[in-house]
Amino acid sequence: MNKNPATTPEELYFEILRYLPVKSLLRFRCVCKMWRSRISDPSFAEAHRSRSAAALLFSVPDKSSRPWKYTLVSVKNGEARRQPAPVLSPPEIEFSHRHISQSVNCLVCIYEQYEEDYDYTRQIQSPRLLVYNPGTLEHVTLPPPTAFTAVWLWRRCSQSISLGFDPSTNTYKILREFMCGDDRYYEIFTLGCGGSWRIIEDKDRPVYGLTRKGICVNGTIYWANSIKLVGGEMRQNVIIAFDVGEEKFREVPIPPATRTWWGEGWGRTWNMIEIGGDLAIVDFHEVVESISDVMTMWKLEDSVYGIWSIKRIVLPEFCTSSSRLPYTMRRPFMTSMDGGEITLIPNGLFKDWCIFHCNIEKECGRKEVISRSPEDDSNWRDGAYPSIPGVDCLDISVYKESPISFSEICSL
Repeated sequence: MNKNPATTPEELYFEILRYLPVKSLLRFRCVCKMWRSRISDPSFAEAHRSRSAAALLFSVPDKSSRPWKYTLVSVKNGEARRQPAPVLSPPEIEFSHRHISQSVNCLVCIYEQYEEDYDYTRQIQSPRLLVYNPGTLEHVTLPPPTAFTAVWLWRRCSQSISLGFDPSTNTYKILREFMCGDDRYYEIFTLGCGGSWRIIEDKDRPVYGLTRKGICVNGTIYWANSIKLVGGEMRQNVIIAFDVGEEKFREVPIPPATRTWWGEGWGRTWNMIEIGGDLAIVDFHEVVESISDVMTMWKLEDSVYGIWSIKRIVLPEFCTSSSRLPYTMRRPFMTSMDGGEITLIPNGLFKDWCIFHCNIEKECGRKEVISRSPEDDSNWRDGAYPSIPGVDCLDISVYKESPISFSEICSL
């Protein structure tokens, strides 16, 4: 029986195109109007993305410069390459991005952040934010916040950015948490609709900082954090959800019997991830403390009633063979590049050049050695990009390439 659904030459052509890299597809869009229309179709983009290998995108600081400058580095199929820096207007003002949001359908937000040596002589009212497609290298620059510019400059505030997608309307939205001392403000921007940022007046909005990168799953952005209880040093775990379509916050019941997400190694011995289309929290604490060779994963089954499933995952021997983990694996960043695997990224990635993949069901793993282009390899050897002391979840994102352009996204 023929399992290939392609029955005409045109269908066969596009079945083949699904396997090609984005760079080739961008060229093939110029062949004829039919090819351009077909490759630009959102259904084709989704089919292509489903077959694409996941990649990692890092924001790497050059610590030899003051203030630090950041370079985008992608890691795909075992190879690390520098991404061309986005060119903003005016071009003489360099865009020094600090953080990267979680990727949603091939897009990420990259944005500047306030630093102690932030250069306000650049004639920029506030740190800049753009939405970026790492596959096509396209980007759009979002306008500055509408209500808080003067406060930002006066009180030296900071921001946290999350990218969300509403599948019911095919709409992308950017949520900005604006932090000034103990005050928290939230505003939202809808991609493709023009206009400006809108302040969120939801009475259930968090009064404490979200601080961690948001994870968008099935139209909802989630954050996990630990807040200090009033009148003491005790902390309480919280998970906040934001419905992208309704633009409403709510609290999600946490997994039972979870340790406090704070203390030494905060944010490095646990991570909130998306795996196989589900939200999960992975705790690496017992391995880091040499208690056992097992990490715990809670997967969210029902966000309304707070139903979580739990799985204890035995790490492969190459991750736990020593009595104490090497320094570079003491605080790994965990994510998922494949629905059946958890990826552990050592905080010494840019020194040892390897990452680890752990199969959840088979409880086996593999080590992936990362190669560099000759040009990038010489830059690292010459100290242009010194070894990073830690990998933070705000400096890394998992993405898949897609040929869809911003003009097509905005017309969905």
